[in-house]
Formats: sequence, structure tokens, C-alpha cells
Amino acid sequence: MAADEPKTLLDALQASLRAAVKHAPGEVPPAALLWTDADAQWQPLIPPLHSMVPELLVLGDYAPDQRRGPAIWIRCIVEKTLPDVAMPGRTVPVVYMPGISRQTLRAAEECPDILKPMVELQYRGTVWCQRNGRDWTIEAFLLSEDAGLGLDVARDEHTKQALRGALPRLAVTPLPRLRSKRLEAEDFDKLMIEDTPRNLLEWMSDPTGVREQWDQARWSAFRSRCRAEYSFDPEGDGEIVAGERLGTQADAWRPVWDRFVEAPKLYPGITELLRRAKPGGLLFVKETWPDENDDMEKDLRQALRQLQGASAVDARARLGELESQHAERRQWVWAALGRSPLAKAISHLAALAKHTGSAFGGDSVQAMAERYAQAGWLADDALLRALAEVKSREDLDALSVAARSVYLPWMQDSAEHFQRLVAGNPLPTRRDDTQSVASCEPGTCLLFVDALRYDVAQRLVGLAHERKLRVVVGRRLCPVPTVTATTKPAVSPIATQIVGHELGADFAPELEHAGQRLTSERLRKAIALAGYQVLAPMEVGRPQEDDARGWTEIGDFDRRGHDLQAGVAAGIEDLLVSLVDRVESLLSAGWKRVRVVTDHGWLLVPGGLPAMSLPKYLTESRWSRCATLKVTAHVSVPTSSWYWNPSEVFAYGTGVHCFGSGHEYAHGGISLQECLVPDLAFSSGETGAGPTPSIVDVEWVAMRCRVAIEPPHAALVVDIRTRIGDPGSSIASRKQTDQQGKAALLVEDDALIGTAASVVLLDDSGRVVAKKATTVGGEE
Repeated sequence: MAADEPKTLLDALQASLRAAVKHAPGEVPPAALLWTDADAQWQPLIPPLHSMVPELLVLGDYAPDQRRGPAIWIRCIVEKTLPDVAMPGRTVPVVYMPGISRQTLRAAEECPDILKPMVELQYRGTVWCQRNGRDWTIEAFLLSEDAGLGLDVARDEHTKQALRGALPRLAVTPLPRLRSKRLEAEDFDKLMIEDTPRNLLEWMSDPTGVREQWDQARWSAFRSRCRAEYSFDPEGDGEIVAGERLGTQADAWRPVWDRFVEAPKLYPGITELLRRAKPGGLLFVKETWPDENDDMEKDLRQALRQLQGASAVDARARLGELESQHAERRQWVWAALGRSPLAKAISHLAALAKHTGSAFGGDSVQAMAERYAQAGWLADDALLRALAEVKSREDLDALSVAARSVYLPWMQDSAEHFQRLVAGNPLPTRRDDTQSVASCEPGTCLLFVDALRYDVAQRLVGLAHERKLRVVVGRRLCPVPTVTATTKPAVSPIATQIVGHELGADFAPELEHAGQRLTSERLRKAIALAGYQVLAPMEVGRPQEDDARGWTEIGDFDRRGHDLQAGVAAGIEDLLVSLVDRVESLLSAGWKRVRVVTDHGWLLVPGGLPAMSLPKYLTESRWSRCATLKVTAHVSVPTSSWYWNPSEVFAYGTGVHCFGSGHEYAHGGISLQECLVPDLAFSSGETGAGPTPSIVDVEWVAMRCRVAIEPPHAALVVDIRTRIGDPGSSIASRKQTDQQGKAALLVEDDALIGTAASVVLLDDSGRVVAKKATTVGGEE
């Protein structure tokens, strides 16, 4: 199981709720996530879920300490007009509504008055539901392969009753134990039989609360099992003795520790119990005690701070030593609980030390770019990964000291060498540039990403490979200065229609035929006039049209960089997932290729880039890394020709210096991190000519399902299944598509009306090539 996969039903539920409120970069987040549950099936899981989802609110009687209250109270919490409940960070409130169905809210006029404050939230917010619009039931969530767990669960009434009765136990059962088998009533009944290690951990995590929940018979049985299996009496010995034995892993307690490590978030009180129960004297096991890990984190934090003023050579050696000392802590349970950020970061700092051990030189701009593309980018990648591990100010400050000691000298030396090469052999201007995207082949959609730096793009390539996409990786040197107004037009398909006259304060060229300085809106309009489909962020266009070419934009790297500075590192992975999702959606819609282009890279140094002086009175416009000069100005800083008009000159910072202090994130100058950018071409990993057929229409007439695919393709097979990848879950007779790409299937069992299923399209080998969620008989 991958580290980020859910380990239990509770984990999966938490992940599904969080995924439901994800939104595209730049979009307004939903006001709230409404969780309707007509039969109140999920109610037994709300108490344990509260500790995992602190933004969870519950519709019901007023009890603010339990985050529960009536509709008007919840509305006030969502609108932040009441201080009763503080929502953590920028999270979207999740509102659980037991006994309320989605249909109740949809029928606004018939909705009870007491619920009407919630009606409007379904339009400004979103609803946690299946793709067919129905509420998520427990059974549907367990069965569904489309956003659910994809478990194989029997569907007889006895199994359904046993499942609901065992829900609290089922919720904390590790998912691997539930997979690769058909789950029937007997399996859920077995979950209700006492599991002593789990019961023991639950009691240790909350002794008072658990004791109040259990009746005397269960408490007596629990004490009896503890005495027999662990030589321990919960009532006579107490939780402190249990904590000490758990931490020392004495005798039979090792399996209990292993159970805790398997899903530590289910037992939130054990960390503090271990802290109180730690024995004095020599400890033979350190990994089980949270304060031992905390002390080692403090030691590592102090060691990183002590690198202030150290030479790069000494700092690299010290970072290697610290990695050796703390590497094992990444395997401790405290790392999984987020208590070892520096132990995680030190591996990346050690990699940073390694990759900055020697400057990547070269006797030409191209040679230097080649060396950076081969290995130099790994240093920038290591820094971003290290920054993403830490959250507190004190950890960031310590990490910044260590990172700067090895990274900043390497950056400065590399940038100065690159600038010397550029001074002797200037970068191409519009007159001699052969790299610009002047056009693209039919069937290609250009996807522009603002500030996709070269090292970040390598992560994107990795994500694409994981999804079985083909990627052709290219690179180019972007125009200068490295600001969007100059560089974005050069990678647009209308680059030949753009000219530069005066540099101006914004570094923007003009549309030749209109004589207007380019703005984003004017650029998009001109691209559309050139025959390209200009797509909004969620649109996929019409790739089946003759000579179809597309242009669309995504990405928030630059805006977040300027807003968050070094904090941008923490969100890069989410941005990349959104980006590869967008690539996949375009390819799935029928585009043959998606070409990702970008405008410029950037510099990032925690603690701030070094500053240099350039008085404002000498400039018409001064940005962090570049400036336009007054006609009469004489400056000692380096200058370069503007890409769009070589007779126009701008100033830029020496090495990685900025014109001003306080910049951790900046661009506009001349360095490989700013100038060398990726050019990526994505295509589907599927073989064969032409776009992959997709299911474009599913229509139900009673129990007969009519399916249409595009482009039309005869002799493909259509099936209806409850589990996409399982042929045995078919509920209809398979049919082949005709010459028009159509097929009609009959579901004979009337009892299946309302069942969530998927229409699947199969190739001649039986492999699923397309799918579409549906509801047997059609939606109500």
C-alpha cells in the first residue's frame, strides 16, 4: 500500500470529503460541503471522524462543544459570524445532515422552514454525493470503484444488516484485511467479536471515555482478556502501567505496538500517555517515546541553526552527518503523525548538499544548459522538497540557515557564470529566435502554464508516467527579461504577429496590426482569430473538428510564489496534480497531443535573495530582478537587450541579486533557473491510430440502456457492471457497437433499479478503454 493511500474506512472517508472540496487554481472555493444522509447510516462514525476532520459540523440540537447545532447556527459558523467554532486554516466546512436527503434540499419550496438556511449553501457550496447525484450510502461507498473503496461485498439483506451493525469496527479495520476476498455477513459478524489489542489501544487512548461507554459485562470481559493475554489488569494497574509496557514493548506488548503503528491516528490519546508513562533510567528502545523523538528534533533544529556563517564545504559535510544520525526516525511512528518534519527535511538537505558540491560550468550557454538539464536541476528540486516538509516558523528558520549555507553560493556562482556567457553570446531576440511556438499540428492543444520551472516540470513528467501517459521532454531558453509580459507572447501561436517598439514600464510588446500593447485578454482574442479554440479552464473543446487546434491556460505557480514566497513549495504537489488532471482530461476528450509551454522560471531562496543597489531615480520602472532605465541613466549594473527589440535595453541583477530586499521568490533576471524552461508534449499511452473512443451518451428507457460512443467504432463491446474491472459483476448481456457506434443493453432484474453501476467499453482483448457512471433505470 502506498504511503498516501487510505489505511482504513475512516481514512478513505476523510480523503473523499477533502477531495470533494478541491477546486481548480484561481477558482473560489465552495462555501461548504453538504453531507446529506437520509437514513443516518453514517452517524456512528461521526464521533471518531471529528478528530480527523476538525472542520466537520453536525446538524442537530445545539451543542457547540460537539460542533453540533441547528441550521441557522451552522449557517452562521459557515459565514464566520459566530465565534462558537473556529474553522482551521482555509478549510471548507463540512456539514453532516443526518436524516436529510439531497432531494429534501433540492425541493426548496417544500423544504421545512427549519432547514431553509441550508438550501442556499447547496448553490454556493457543493454536496458530497455519488456521480449519479445520489447520497453516498455505506454500501455504495464500499462497493464503488468510482470514488469509493471498490470492495467485493455481498448484497443480500443479511450482509447489509451485519455491515451496518459492525460499522464502528469496520471503520478502523485496516483495508488490506478487507481486500482480495468477498465480504459476507460472517465477515462483518467476526468484526464484532472482541479484538483485544484494538480494545486495549482504544482504552489507553481515552480511559475515562471508553469506560463510560462500556457496560459492566464488557468491562469485565476486557479485564479478563488483558490479564490472560498481557498479565495486566486495566482496573488495578491503570493506563500509566499500560503505557510503560507499550513503550518498552515488553513480552506480549510488541504486537500491540505494531497495531498502534498500523493506524496511529485512530488512537490520538496514546502520544500523551506515552509521554506520561515513560520510565526513568536507561532506555533500550527510543523510537516508542514521543519526547525522545521531540528531543532529537530539537537537537537537529539547533544543529541546523549552527550552520549560520559556516563555509559551504563545512556545511555540506555537516548535513551529511546529520542525515546519517536522523535517517532512521523517518521510519518511526512519529514521522507518520507529523512530529518529525526536520527528520524528513534533512534527507532533502543532504541531497541539496550533494548536488551543490560542484558548480555546473560550461564554455557556452548551450553547454551550461545541457549540464543543468542533466543534473543541475536536482539541487533546486531538493530545496523545494525540503521546504515542503516544514510548517512551523522555527523549523523554517533553521532549515533556511542550513539551505542558504550550501545553496546560495552555488546559485550565485552559477548565475554569474551564465551571465558572463550571455554577455559574450547574447540570447536570441525575436529576429533570430527559432524556438517560439508559431503554430502547432492539427489535433494539438497548447496548454500554457505560468512559471513552470524546469525542475518542477520533471515532477510533472513523473506524475504523467505514473498515469501511463507518453511524454516527449524538450527545453528552450526563454526571452528576456524573464517576466510574463515579455515571455508569454513568444510561446503563443501568434508570435509572428507581435512586435516590440518601446520597452515601457510593463515590458509588454504590441500586436502589429492593432498597435496595442498586449494584455492577457488581447492575446487570447488574437489567438482565437488565428483559428484556435481558446478554452476556459474546465472546457475541453471540440478536438474532433477538422484542423482542430486549441489554446488553454492553467497554473498558479507564479501568483502563489509572489503571494507566499518560500511557502509556495508546500503547494507545488497539489498544483502538479491539478495540471496532470487537466492534461488527462484534454487527451480523454480526443486531443491527440497536449503541448505544455511556459513563459519563465524563477529563483527561490528561503530567508531572501541578496540585494543590490539601483536607485529609483535612474529607472522608469524597477521590478525585483529587472528594470527599465531612463534615457540619461548611466548604471554599473549589467544590462541586456529586450527580446522584442534589441535596441531597447533593460538592467538586471548581478548573479541572483534583487533590486531591493525581502524577496524570497523572484524572476525577471538572467539565470538558468529563470531562463531554461521545459517544453513538454503529452499523448495517451494507448496504441493504435486515431483518438480513443469515449462514451458520450447513456440513455435509459425502462430497463433498457442505450449507449453511444464517439468517434463511431463498430465491434467494440459495451457492458454494464457494478465493479468496473470485474467481468463477474456484469448485470446485463454484452452488446457490440454498430457502425454508428451505438448499442442497446437490457438489464433483466427489476430489483436492480436505482443501483449505481458503470457502463464500460471494452476492446477486443476485453480491456476497459472507457467508462461512464450511471444508475440502473436512470436517475429519479
